Amino acid sequence: MHRFPVYQWYTAITKCLVFFLTTMIILISTATAFEHEGSSVNFQDYSRDVIRKNREKNKPYFLLFAAQWCHWCDVFNEETLSKKEVYSYLRDHFTNIFIDADIHSSAYRKYKATGVPFTVFLNPDGSLYYKYAGTLYADEFLEVIQDVHKNISENRSVDGEENSQIEYVPPAELKTAELVKLREMFHQGILDNFDLKEYGLGTGEKSILHQTFLYLLDSLRGTDRKDAIRWITRTLEKAVEHIYDPVEGGFFRYAEKKDWQIPHYEKMADLNAGAVMIMYEINRQSPSPDLKKAADKTVQYLTSTLYDPNIGSFLSFQEADTSYYFLSGDHRKNGQRPNVVEKVFTDRLAKTLVYLIDVLDYTTLNSLEEKVTQSLDFMAEMILKNDQLYHYYSISERQWLRSGSLPDYAYSATLFLKAATKFVSRRYHEVAMKILRLSKARFHDAEKRIFFDPSMDSLDDVEYLMEMNGLFAQMMLDMEMIQWTNDDHRNQIEPMITYFSAIDELLEDQIWDAENWQFAERYVPYLKAVDKFLASRE
Repeated sequence: MHRFPVYQWYTAITKCLVFFLTTMIILISTATAFEHEGSSVNFQDYSRDVIRKNREKNKPYFLLFAAQWCHWCDVFNEETLSKKEVYSYLRDHFTNIFIDADIHSSAYRKYKATGVPFTVFLNPDGSLYYKYAGTLYADEFLEVIQDVHKNISENRSVDGEENSQIEYVPPAELKTAELVKLREMFHQGILDNFDLKEYGLGTGEKSILHQTFLYLLDSLRGTDRKDAIRWITRTLEKAVEHIYDPVEGGFFRYAEKKDWQIPHYEKMADLNAGAVMIMYEINRQSPSPDLKKAADKTVQYLTSTLYDPNIGSFLSFQEADTSYYFLSGDHRKNGQRPNVVEKVFTDRLAKTLVYLIDVLDYTTLNSLEEKVTQSLDFMAEMILKNDQLYHYYSISERQWLRSGSLPDYAYSATLFLKAATKFVSRRYHEVAMKILRLSKARFHDAEKRIFFDPSMDSLDDVEYLMEMNGLFAQMMLDMEMIQWTNDDHRNQIEPMITYFSAIDELLEDQIWDAENWQFAERYVPYLKAVDKFLASRE
């Protein structure tokens, strides 16, 4: 087995680069969004058959995942890919493919990307060679691609390329005790891993895990619940101190370090809506003027900066700009505000609206309900007029584009059932039922008896499928409870619950090794479905 030295010290390099770039970037004006079309690398755009079409070249593949809102993608483009020695080597020795992580979210999941920029190297036959997240400068990246090409040419592999994976085997029958065990394991794993010095979860990057925190408040009792309220409160206070924009409102995506340092300055609509919801709920449990003030200002940010009155919908992202957010309010008046990406992504809009519907019970901002219902109608029109859901809306092109993927359907179905109940709307109920019918036709696997993503090659991301099926199971259980359909969903709900009920080994492995706790967010939809399922059997 050939050892690959560059990757052995890659983590150390990345940490050094992050600190250096974070300091230096204050002195640099932020670039425009990553524009791969004009790159000297000569990227091809991603499509599902792009690998097959290029196999006759017999070259390894360089796949770059990036996003329009991503600051570090700009750094990688300017400081690395624009250097002649880098782009010349890539053009001569690789087939180079650019993948927009938001537009091609199914490819992002397929390669199990963990951020942007994210680099994937494939062998000439399309099999995985190596992948990593982060930015490298030109000299280090040139060494990486030279080593990759050399080793692939000599049929050598990377030592320790892949961590061992637990192969998931679904159980043949449902055991209620296993569901209870899974819930308790999740609860205990979260409570045991709160950082009681810096707060937040774990010893790696820190963020507001709004789904996880809200689930703890709903499902814990007694002393555990009191502890969770106290620890979540301190986590939110840390977030307000370190990753909140006090001038314009809104939270940045996450902090890279366990002490909440090195924010990643993108602002995402769904993450901010979730942050608002957990802050209002914590303020209700234990009044905190500072948290309420931050929540109020973030609602104002969402309803102004991230809302487009011309199309009547919330948008999805505002780009990062490190230098801009270091400026005071007075100095920002003379600066250029970071661009808001002129796209609406269906799954992110659905998640945003799910939270904002609940936020309506906590705020007196009159314009919020109007903008929520306008956004719902914007989505509903697309769904009712077509025989499919689309993945995103382009403002510049004035149309919905790309067929929707499983998350678009799952989150939208959940949203419209919630909206139908909240606003007592027959139209929203019709939309929810149509999405469910389309979802069953497109994604339900009759043999596995679960919703399955056809873009996946195999059952290699069971947590993702668990999340999606958890959403559909919740929806069906809610429909049973409010008796809005005559369909018998019980025969579909139980197989979904059963299929993922043996996932405790994978959860235990995640808890044991975790520095980054984003994985916990995937478990919440399934655990909420489990809770409703168990309650329905009592």
